[in-house]
Amino acid sequence: LDLILVRHGESEGNRDKRFTGHGPSPLSSRGVAQAEATGAALAAMNIDHIYVSDLVRTRQTAAPLLALTKITPVILAEIRERDMGRFVGLSFEEVQVQYPDAWNAILARDPEYAPPEGESHRACGDRVACFLDALREKHPHGRVVVVSHGVAIHHMLRHLLGVPLGAVFFQSDNCCIHHVEL
Repeated sequence: LDLILVRHGESEGNRDKRFTGHGPSPLSSRGVAQAEATGAALAAMNIDHIYVSDLVRTRQTAAPLLALTKITPVILAEIRERDMGRFVGLSFEEVQVQYPDAWNAILARDPEYAPPEGESHRACGDRVACFLDALREKHPHGRVVVVSHGVAIHHMLRHLLGVPLGAVFFQSDNCCIHHVEL
């Protein structure tokens, strides 16, 4: 399997330094330009399947690639970003001031911490690992693109590489492409 993991383009939440998690946060104008450039770069590759998170920012990011390849995507909630619960929509500064203990747990990337009504790193990692295991069974060969989110992609990479939870954090900038040959 030739796997290409793509983080969505810059969203309004990224631009404004707000927690977005499972919340709606469309692409900014910069994010739209990033998505167009990424779609053009990936369209030159021989892609067999495309999986996209069901959130608006990933669907917008995938749109240029889908238009160029004419591939019908599989849209899935399983590859969403980590659920930030009640923090969705709050700025980083608001969480830091109003919930200092939570802010410290977030900064420390505590694998067990879940925001109120949200999801821990462990739960997010387990969710995307199940997706990847099923994907590898379904598509043992070919090239698959997965358009997802920063924390979700971190956990995908960690699972694929066998890195223990909490040992490292894989950073993905907007429209970053990770190419993994399995």
